[in-house]
Amino acid sequence: MVEAIIWVVFIFYLIYTLVPTFLIRRLGYGVFKNRSDSPCAALTFDDGPDPQYTPQLLDLLARKGTRATFFVLGAKAEHYPDLIRRMHEEGHLVGLHNYMHHSNALMTPWKVRRTLEHSADVIERITGIRPVHYRPPWGVFNVFDFLLIRKFRIVLWSMAAFDWRSRGGTDKIKRKLIGKVKDGAVILLHDSGDTLGANPDAPGYMIEALADVLEDARRRGIRFARIDEHLPDRRLPDRLVRRSAEKRTALPAASSRRDQASQAAGDAAANARDPQAAGDAAASAQAAGGAAAAAHGPRAADQTAASAQLPQPAVEAAPSRETPPSQPPTPEKHRGLALRAWMLWERLFHRLYRIQPGDSEHRFLHYRIRTYHGQELVLEDGEIIRPGDKVAELHLDNEWLRQAGSQNSSMMKLAVQMIRAMGNSMPRLAHRLLTDPALADLKGVYGISMIHRGTKQFGFTVLPLHNRLWRWSSTLYLRVLLGMLHPGGFGRLQENTARLNPRIIAMSTSQMKKRYAPGLSAAEPSSGAYYPEEAYGAVLQELPDGVAGKGG
Repeated sequence: MVEAIIWVVFIFYLIYTLVPTFLIRRLGYGVFKNRSDSPCAALTFDDGPDPQYTPQLLDLLARKGTRATFFVLGAKAEHYPDLIRRMHEEGHLVGLHNYMHHSNALMTPWKVRRTLEHSADVIERITGIRPVHYRPPWGVFNVFDFLLIRKFRIVLWSMAAFDWRSRGGTDKIKRKLIGKVKDGAVILLHDSGDTLGANPDAPGYMIEALADVLEDARRRGIRFARIDEHLPDRRLPDRLVRRSAEKRTALPAASSRRDQASQAAGDAAANARDPQAAGDAAASAQAAGGAAAAAHGPRAADQTAASAQLPQPAVEAAPSRETPPSQPPTPEKHRGLALRAWMLWERLFHRLYRIQPGDSEHRFLHYRIRTYHGQELVLEDGEIIRPGDKVAELHLDNEWLRQAGSQNSSMMKLAVQMIRAMGNSMPRLAHRLLTDPALADLKGVYGISMIHRGTKQFGFTVLPLHNRLWRWSSTLYLRVLLGMLHPGGFGRLQENTARLNPRIIAMSTSQMKKRYAPGLSAAEPSSGAYYPEEAYGAVLQELPDGVAGKGG
């Protein structure tokens, strides 16, 4: 029992946080962590603001004429609003780092969103600008954080100085950074030492070392910029601009003149990011002799607006270099990398759990023999599968589904192909299970599936999944899987989430023998095709609405 609980917890966290963190951090899916063609580097500071060290850091950055990005905690921003205001007024970018320094792996998805929205409200009341750049604590994600990509610009890092520990002092940080900072790098540092695993005095060593790091970078011609200046295609997506504008109108106006000026600057920035307003700005620049802004269109107008709203500190770095044009990775490329990583995990899963093909010719169905530990399954033929019975656990071949999905122009065609694959595979699977002497005590087969309506015509009983934790984790896993495999990605699945509920499908050994192998012999059937006509209507009815929408 203890071993089973450990495995459930492990699989839950594997799906909830380990796999998504790997996909996002290692493959760069949906995040920004460096830019090789950038003419500058980016300094980023986490965990602040800190009343002792953040002012010292801001003083240093002001002396060096360097702008940076601060990923702040909402709770600290509420306690030290003057530091947030100073960051903004001195030209730095303020981003989000959760409300408290809690890992997303230990929070529910709705709590992550609630704390982010609250933190964004706090910062917007102080600066007049709603933050959209986000870095989760420790760079750890949960599977629902894939949806955050639609609302925030998620930023990681390419270099870390491990400055949250005092051991090694300034020398350790210098060894990590001096001579190694390069164009395109995103450097992770910390201006507070009061989080879990950090030393309270560590930021003092970081600030002392940073002075030398900035001087070394100046000598080598390395400049530093904010993350929003560093990102490819600095123009924010329209949905983020609209969302920021809507939130601003809902919040109370700032009381001080300084806050009112910040609010006006924020409105100007949002208007400049709007395509029509940006075009007007570019036209005005051209009429006034701004040839560069006119040549680059909306993006140059966006840069002009950003320059107008923020102070321009003196820069000690080398002369600026022209930014070469870049093509940011497309969502399709990111999805392709994520899908390949998922398929690699599928192959590893099959090997770890010794999952076997049910049909040597068709890869559609796989199975593994195990002792059943779930809820009692009362089948339509009167048989009952109880905990402790030997069963064959069924698995669809997701590589088959991926290839079939890419080869079919609509989900209608894919559904027909799935029915044919099921009709070919079930007789061969039944023959394999029923003729194996080691499986004489096999009680039946079962599986968990989102697509279950048409399975009744193949002899399965469809049952609800009672265990709440298992139902929740199964739903999570299967929705992520369908989002990976579906050509429309997660976006199309969001349209029909109410229909995507997992069910248990099960069949007794006696029912399997009666339906698929009434005259068992030692020889495997040469063509075990079984296509119940009624299955077509049921499966076709479910797939377009439940998974793909009518257009496929």
